[in-house]
Amino acid sequence: MCSDAQRWPQTDRVWRQFDLFDLVMERTQVDPVRAARKESGKAIAQARNTCLACLCQKRCRALLEHDEPGAVMAFCPNARFFAQCRRNRKRAG
Repeated sequence: MCSDAQRWPQTDRVWRQFDLFDLVMERTQVDPVRAARKESGKAIAQARNTCLACLCQKRCRALLEHDEPGAVMAFCPNARFFAQCRRNRKRAG
């Protein structure tokens, strides 16, 4: 009997890429609620599709592993979306 990954290798790739997308959101301090609400969910769906088709996945993951999210934003096709959805920073005082 074959495992799902053997029958559907593309599924495994998609889930890995979605994990990477979520990691980028976390490391760039994206507010997930703001991201999900932008354009009634259309913006995050498009950003996920863009990430899925991106050819820089290995470079992206390597930079995130070295805690360099700013370097990722220098070439990420979703950089504008992530910037627009960042968490508000609370000001001291």
